[in-house]
Amino acid sequence: MRKIWLGALVALSSSLVANAALAADFSGNWKISFSVGGNPATVNCMMMQKGSDLSGHCLPVMQNAMPSDLKGMVDGSDAKWSYDVVFNGKPGHVGYEGKLTSNATMSGTLNLSGSPTSFTAEKQ
Repeated sequence: MRKIWLGALVALSSSLVANAALAADFSGNWKISFSVGGNPATVNCMMMQKGSDLSGHCLPVMQNAMPSDLKGMVDGSDAKWSYDVVFNGKPGHVGYEGKLTSNATMSGTLNLSGSPTSFTAEKQ
């Protein structure tokens, strides 16, 4: 009987851990910090998660910046999203791969037209 209870307890805790991973929610306003060429940079992204789909927009914190619509996907506590930008008259593509490290923090890699850099983010 003791083995049955122990097995049920292990199955229940495994189920709770799996459901917690599925409950990750990237929705909200995120302040994303990174460095480009040794210069600190910040992008504010407003994300909306519906199931495994991400949408919203990102806006670099710089003069005359325009918001860009983002699209992405969520898989557990991981997400990938991207958008197109024009910077100094040149088109570019920005892609992110992030992982929630808590309900209000995230870290990962940002690719700016093929150049990767690490980022951290805080939910505002």
